[in-house]
Amino acid sequence: MLPWAFRRLPGPHQEMFRYQEAVRGYLCQEINRHKLSASEAPKAFISCYLAQITKVDDPVSTFSEDNLIQVVIDLFLGGTDTTATTLRWALFYMVQHRAIQGKVQQELHTVLGTSGAVRYEDRKRLPYTRAVLHEVQRVSSVVTVGAVRQCVTSTRVQGHPVPKGTIILPNLASVLYDPECWETPQQFNPGHFLDKDGNFLVNEAFLPFSAGHRVCLGDQLARMELSLMFATLLRTFQFQLPEGSPGLRLDYVFRGTRQPQPQKICAVPRLSCPNTGPREEGL
Repeated sequence: MLPWAFRRLPGPHQEMFRYQEAVRGYLCQEINRHKLSASEAPKAFISCYLAQITKVDDPVSTFSEDNLIQVVIDLFLGGTDTTATTLRWALFYMVQHRAIQGKVQQELHTVLGTSGAVRYEDRKRLPYTRAVLHEVQRVSSVVTVGAVRQCVTSTRVQGHPVPKGTIILPNLASVLYDPECWETPQQFNPGHFLDKDGNFLVNEAFLPFSAGHRVCLGDQLARMELSLMFATLLRTFQFQLPEGSPGLRLDYVFRGTRQPQPQKICAVPRLSCPNTGPREEGL
């Protein structure tokens, strides 16, 4: 209600503002560094944005350094919390389903052997591993509701009128758990993404990143990060419960995103631990 007062009230929330200022300070330094090293063909996002600021001659343009800082903060926050949370869910499900973990590791060993680092292109040769990771994102999508949108034209959805200006909050979970789209919507089942021959199967109802023109900007980056980290971790470690553990809790806690309960698991180095250096053909 009164954000200006929130900043002035003492309490643990003040630490959040200190972190915010630290991040903004770091980004200001990066922006200045990009200004000094500006080239005719900018490649980094910050450089491209700075170039656009100088090109746009419009007094009401939204291209500004303040907006640049906020956009980078949005990308940074969106890409760290959600990816890390999804990876935690993935490891917990591997502990819960040891047979599935074993099949992933067997596929990784058969296809990649024991030498060389995992590459993003390898996902095409790892249909089961890819299906498992997709199923993690389906069953435990960290964001169940998409970002708030506004209808720009009057339309109808399944016969219901939606007037122009209507605020829309897309329910992503309704699609990810739709029994008409998934054979066992409430169960962890990698088979949802595999055909009868074991090939990876694309399902249009898989929408953890939303869809259309307003799809998550970090969609491709998140897919790349998750694929590389998940495969590398499963090649290197066997994940299991600590001795004497009562078992995993797979119910979630809501902290802005759906997160797993804080709990401990063990990462035991595998005997066939691969050499994660660059592959010979990639040198």
